[in-house]
This record gives sequence, structure tokens and C-alpha cells, in this order.
Amino acid sequence: MILNTGSSVHTQGFAMRFTTTLENGLTLRHLLNLTLAASSVLFSVVFIYCIYRLFQTYDWGQPFTKFLCFSGLFALCLTLFRHRQQTQSLPNFLFIGEALFASLVVIAIFYRMLNGYGDALFTAPTVDIGYTTEHAARLLFLQGENPYLSQEINIRPELAAEHRGFHYGPAMLLGYAPSAFFPGVGYKVMSMVFLAIAAISMCMLIVGNMKGQSRWQVRSTVLIALMLFFLPERLWYEVFQVGANDIYPVSLLLLGMVFAQRDKWLWAGILMGLSFATKFSPAAFLLAMFLRKDIRMTFLAGCVIGVTPMMAFLVWDYQSLMENVFFLRFGLNYDSTSLYSITPPVLHVLFPLAQLSALVYLLVRNFGRTLSTEETLVCFTLLLIIIEVTFKEIHANHLIWFYPLIAFIVATYRHKLFPQH
Repeated sequence: MILNTGSSVHTQGFAMRFTTTLENGLTLRHLLNLTLAASSVLFSVVFIYCIYRLFQTYDWGQPFTKFLCFSGLFALCLTLFRHRQQTQSLPNFLFIGEALFASLVVIAIFYRMLNGYGDALFTAPTVDIGYTTEHAARLLFLQGENPYLSQEINIRPELAAEHRGFHYGPAMLLGYAPSAFFPGVGYKVMSMVFLAIAAISMCMLIVGNMKGQSRWQVRSTVLIALMLFFLPERLWYEVFQVGANDIYPVSLLLLGMVFAQRDKWLWAGILMGLSFATKFSPAAFLLAMFLRKDIRMTFLAGCVIGVTPMMAFLVWDYQSLMENVFFLRFGLNYDSTSLYSITPPVLHVLFPLAQLSALVYLLVRNFGRTLSTEETLVCFTLLLIIIEVTFKEIHANHLIWFYPLIAFIVATYRHKLFPQH
């Protein structure tokens, strides 16, 4: 009896020590994973902030600096996406802390940026892509003339006579039609509306992807995404100060993705087709992500409906539209913002080859797959970065294409930068 009791006590003591050790090990593992997750968020936000500051500081020229910045964004998005399968069990207080932090930063961003750029809301656009849009809208809606036939919209001396019309798609004129009747303020108000549509659509995509998650997890992700979207000063400068129009086609693409996420393929196609009829890039590259075996015919029908404004102007005068919207873009000379300017001419052929290779790779990779919304947007973003850094111009207004996409990807996978156990 004594031996049995001693053996029993010894066994129970060993079991308690083992259980305690196991619990401590699990606690340490959870603590390590929590630290890695929090560090991932902090690193991603600081990293993006530094890149956006470089974009803001080095506006014109500096192609290698821009290449490095885009390469950093490419690496960040790809790494986060490759770690997406990591299973995580994070405490609710982390999400609450992130939500509070992001809320305070968003308030600070709006306070600073509206103080700096709010007055520009009531002034006319000063950048060429803005004031030519306003001029073309007046020509079409007030005078009934074809803005692609005009030789007075773009009067830059380096342009041939047939390339001095309006340089964007006809749907751009529909979006900014109020600028014809309310010069200056009409244009900027519409840009503000499109900015709001882009932000809301991005949030709806996030909410749609996080069904079944806790409320604070969803809230924190939305707020982190909004913080990253509104973080770059260049966004406010381009949209409010100088009047870049790129926020309009981007808002159409994001809203189209919301409908695609909800399997409303006709409306998704209409909006993406309309974006193509507004500015064919970046819409063409997102549409390419849908060239898969499971493509819906209703989506294709919607795309045809969406490009109707372009078809109407092709009937009106196809040559002027093709010359100003397409042929001019394909025949551009490179400028000092592009890698072309610092690369020997004999190697220039590598840039279009890189673009074609990236596009073909993704088309082949995705053809037999059924892609989720987030995977579609990740593929689109990575492709768009490659297209941009190998294009003949890397202009600041193009950054507007990337801000909501980067915000969506990083906010969605923000805890997964570092491998966890």
C-alpha cells in the first residue's frame, strides 16, 4: 500500500508538472505569435509610410528611386499573400487596439490634409489631365462638338495635329459632366464623390471577405485599410490640389469588384467596361484577370454594355478617337520619370518583354482556377506594378491606381508578414 501510494503521488506530480510545462509552452507560443502579428502590422505601416514619403518627395525624375519603391510594395504584397494560409488565433484586444489607433490616425490625416488642401476644392484643376477634361466636357455638352476632333484641347507643341484632342475615353466626360456647367467646383466635387466611392467600395470588399469573423476583427481591418488609403499626401495633392482624374476609373473598378464578389456579374461587367471606356489602363489589366475558364457570359455582356460610350464615338469619328486615346499612348516617347531614361537603348526591348511575360504568366496561371476576390486583386496589383515600372512614364497621378489596392491587401493580411508557429 505504501509503495502504491508513493508511486501514485509520483505519477500525479509528474502529470501536473507536464501539464504546467505544456500550458507555459502554449502561453509562450501564443505570446510569440502575438508579438510577431503586432510587429507585422507595425512594420507594414511604417514601411508603406516611408515609401509614400519617397513618392511625395521625388515627384519628377528619379526613376530608379521609384523602381525601388514599387519593388518594395511588390515584395510586401507578395510576401503577405504567400503567408495567407497561416492560421492565427489572435486576442480581441489586439483588434480593438488596432481600431483605436487607426481611428486616431485617420482623424489626424483628415485634419492635416483638409487644412492643407481643402481650399483647392473650389478652384479649377491645374494639371493638364484635369483642365483638358473640363475643356472637353464643355465642348461636348455645351457646344455639341466632338472633343476628339478638336486641335485646341491639348496644344502642346510636341503633339501632332491629330493628337491635340481629348486623350481619355468618352466615359471620362460622362463622369465629369458637371464640370461643363459648374467650372472648377464641379470637377473637384465629382472627384471627391469618386474618392468616397473608392473608399466605400474598398471597405465593402473587406467586409465581404471577412464573413464569420468577429466584429472587432472586421472593424479593425476596415479602419486599417482606410488609414493606409488616405495616408499618402500625394493622393490629396493629386485629387484636390491639381485635379488628377484617375480616381474616377479606379472607383469604377473597385465598385465593379464589389458586384463580382456578390456574383452580380452583369453589373460587374458594366462598371469595369465603363472604366475601360474612361481610361483603358488600368482597366484592361483587371479585365485580363477574368479571362479564365469559368468566365461568366453575363460578365462579358456587361463589359460590352459598359464600353457603349466608346462605341458611340467610334461611330461619330473612329479615327480621331483611336488616334487620341490609343495610338498616342502606344507611341509615347519616354521621359525622365521612366527607367527607359537610364537604360541603354539596346536594352529597351526588355521592358515590353517583361510586361508581356508577366501578363502571359498570370493568364496561364489563372486560366483553370476559380479565384477569390482577394486573389484577383493581388494578381492585378502585382501585374500593374510590373506594367508601371516598365512603362515609358511613371507619373504621380498613376499612384492613385495603387493606393486602394495596397490598402486592401496589406489590411487583409497585415498580421502575416512574419512566419508563425
